[in-house]
Amino acid sequence: MIWNVLFLAVGFYLLLRAANALVDGSAGGAKLLGIPKIVVGLTLVAFGTSAPEGTVSLVSAIQGNSDVSIGNIVGSNIANIALILGLAALINPLQVTQATVNKGIPLNILATFVLLVLGYDVFFQNQQVAFNRLTLGDGLVFLCFFIVYLYYIHADLKEGKAQEEVISKREIKEAREPWWKLLLMVIIGLVGVIAGGKLVVDNAVIIAANLGVSDAVIALTIIAIGTSLPELATSIVAAYKRENDLAIGNIIGSNVFNVFLVLGLSSTASTINFNTQLVPDMLVMLVVVLLLFLFVYKERVLKKWHGMVLLFSYCAYLFFLVSRELYF
Repeated sequence: MIWNVLFLAVGFYLLLRAANALVDGSAGGAKLLGIPKIVVGLTLVAFGTSAPEGTVSLVSAIQGNSDVSIGNIVGSNIANIALILGLAALINPLQVTQATVNKGIPLNILATFVLLVLGYDVFFQNQQVAFNRLTLGDGLVFLCFFIVYLYYIHADLKEGKAQEEVISKREIKEAREPWWKLLLMVIIGLVGVIAGGKLVVDNAVIIAANLGVSDAVIALTIIAIGTSLPELATSIVAAYKRENDLAIGNIIGSNVFNVFLVLGLSSTASTINFNTQLVPDMLVMLVVVLLLFLFVYKERVLKKWHGMVLLFSYCAYLFFLVSRELYF
């Protein structure tokens, strides 16, 4: 187990170093190209940090493990907002762009409703249906919504409305690093956060098992948070460096990617059975997104006390998970 502890420490170190490279490379590239950082966070960074969730859900769907395929996405989205943005806001208050308030967060809310309506067939369909499934048709609907999301991002980029302030010529000149070096930093950062996250999850599971922790507790804590480690590392480092657009955009974009792209691809690859026991978890996902929207709607700032409320919400959710597993 000593080796596992060592690999765990290496994984955390790799996560932090890679996240640092990813944030610096993304921010520098945004300045060099004159692209709003929020757009980079909502697309490139979000796609990269969603890779663990995407891999787990797609493989699980193909192997017929539907609960893992959907539960991984729902649990990750809850952790992204309640845990990660909660911690990021405690480090530094996060300024939120108007585009995130008007489009990004509402798309997160829409994603929850779409998942519920498409998956919970018995409840939402009038005719007698004896099953709840995400099929090929549902997957294509998810992917259509993802295309709409990309359209909004493209419109924001084209019209320059993704952030209030226009990137000035002075900022572009400040990006002194050559483009190839910034691109290399982004690639190394993306690979590093995924590899570091895998090292942490794999070895933490082994250590927990050796200590006698039950499989249920391991799944509800380590594995659930594990696939969100790239988002966690990236957003925490971005918040520390006051790169608010990357910290927020990474989370909002990742959640949209998780539902519309990951579940879209997963359900087109193989039919996914929808377990109605996950409905309360989806309602929790909806509640934390609504909380985020209420916090930032007027002042467009995620304050430290907002972060504390989000973290408390996540702790309450974990307590609910453990209680459900033990007593129901």
